[in-house]
Amino acid sequence: MNQIDRSRPVSAARQTGTTLVLALVLLLLATLLGLFALNVGVFAQRTSAADLRARNIHQTLEAALSQGIEYIKNNEAAVLAVAFNNPCTATDTTFPCGTVPQCATGAVTGTGCSDTSLGRRGNMYYYFNSAGPGYDVNNNGGSPDALDKASLPIGTSRMTTAGNGFSVNYGVGAVMCMVKKPTTAGEATKCTKNAAEKQGTYLFTVTAVGSIAGESASSTLSTTFGISPDAPGAGNAPTIVASGSIDLTGSGTFVTNPNAAGNGGPLTVWTRGCTNKTGTPNSCYVEDFMRTANGYNSGSSYAFATNQDGSTSTVVTCSGSGNKICSCSTSLSYTTSGSAQLAGIDILSNDSVSGCTNPPVIGTNTCTSTANCKANYNVQPSEFPGDLFRYIFGIPAWDDLNGSSQTNCTHDCFNETRKLQNYQVADGSSPQMGVDEAFLYARAWLILPTSAHVNWVTTAQKISSCSELITRSHTANDPVNDPGGIIWDQSGACLAAMGTNDIIGWPDKPVILVEDGATNSNGVRFTGGKLFGMVFVRDVASPMDPATGGDGSFTAESNGTIYGSVIVQGSGPKLNGNAAIVYNGTVMQALSTLSTMNTASPVPGAWTDRYAY
Repeated sequence: MNQIDRSRPVSAARQTGTTLVLALVLLLLATLLGLFALNVGVFAQRTSAADLRARNIHQTLEAALSQGIEYIKNNEAAVLAVAFNNPCTATDTTFPCGTVPQCATGAVTGTGCSDTSLGRRGNMYYYFNSAGPGYDVNNNGGSPDALDKASLPIGTSRMTTAGNGFSVNYGVGAVMCMVKKPTTAGEATKCTKNAAEKQGTYLFTVTAVGSIAGESASSTLSTTFGISPDAPGAGNAPTIVASGSIDLTGSGTFVTNPNAAGNGGPLTVWTRGCTNKTGTPNSCYVEDFMRTANGYNSGSSYAFATNQDGSTSTVVTCSGSGNKICSCSTSLSYTTSGSAQLAGIDILSNDSVSGCTNPPVIGTNTCTSTANCKANYNVQPSEFPGDLFRYIFGIPAWDDLNGSSQTNCTHDCFNETRKLQNYQVADGSSPQMGVDEAFLYARAWLILPTSAHVNWVTTAQKISSCSELITRSHTANDPVNDPGGIIWDQSGACLAAMGTNDIIGWPDKPVILVEDGATNSNGVRFTGGKLFGMVFVRDVASPMDPATGGDGSFTAESNGTIYGSVIVQGSGPKLNGNAAIVYNGTVMQALSTLSTMNTASPVPGAWTDRYAY
């Protein structure tokens, strides 16, 4: 049996240094791991700093987009005036035109679109001011460069993102599309440079660019929003539109809309009922109305209307303390006195309904000045808007529950039943009301409420009397408190409260005065003064009677003048005296440029960061 001799010493020669080598290797590995960790930490710190800068710029430019959108909304007329002088070209890829595709479909052949009708960028305008926005957008010093000149004057050029953060220099540019009015059913939405084709809707592509001084960090964000008029039907409405019958009496004067029935097609009265006439009412073109005034050459009976900022408007009006002293030398309709129903090309009515006096028939070669004849066929039910509120404001507010629709009428094509909805009003409650009422609470600039609805109106909207309505709507040199727009008179009495020298609205700050027709037992009465814009007489009852066209009633019995149009959800039982309703295209088109009369909304899917400047 072998035994180990534990008393024998171990030889020192057998210790070869393995432990030392192993320790050195471990120390080297630890050093390498430390260096690697240090490098990772530095890289992470750099990444974090870069991410912070990127987030700062991104959030700043998001705010800049909102700032640019608000600037355009509040200064729409000024932005449009500048933009119309600066058209984009199809091949311009510079800021800001290059932020919209060259073609609507993205398809490009050479330097143009494969389908020329889908050309997009070349049909747009951009904001450009040779003086620049008043600051250096990219902080590169010197006089305004191309980037500066194409930026909106939004009032600031730099935003510090945090107490110890970075300062971001930024600017906002805008490209504008004037949306073309469709000419055929189903036509795609297009931009146009032809003012005659516009429909009052504008699309703005807003682009924000930003950078951090001394850093390589920069970014570009872009989005598109649209501005559409609250009353798209106002611009080309005929002089008088009513869903019931119209009675023209006395010596009233009615100046036609020369293009309401199409280019060169005058239209003064349009009704689904009949148009009765007694006396010597006249209808004529505005040039005739103004030029035939007594003393025209001496300037004593016409004047340029003065607008809200004290400058001279391009709108010519009759002077004389609100009295109508211009006249028609010839008449498009009713060329003789008495009861002869001699309706010309500017009268569209349905004289086959009950209540018509001596219903005229289609004129023939034997039609004389004493005959009851007319130039146009009777208006058919499908040829007249079933919902006049929708016709003017674009909001469906009435339903036809007789089994028909406006596009495919099977009955009377008349929307007699008010649409209802719950709407949260100023006191926080959500009462049920008509869709038209909810729209007016949301969009009206001024409201004269009835006693039952005082708490439903915001403090900014609320007025307490007709005299305040008249004063607020025609305040000189005060564009903030007198911006023009929709005024809702729930009492239905403010037109009748106007004196001879009272004026509502301005030529460049017109109003749409919504009068609740049946609130006043005498209906809506116009007794004097001047109004620039539109009077909309609203039916407040439901259902409406298709035979009468509604409970709204409008009566003109004065020497006053309305420069615009009158729309009645009901009838005009007496338009007489020396009153004048003078369609004025300049005044009516101004309704589409007021900030109070336009709604801005984003275009879904329009946000992008694919461009870089």
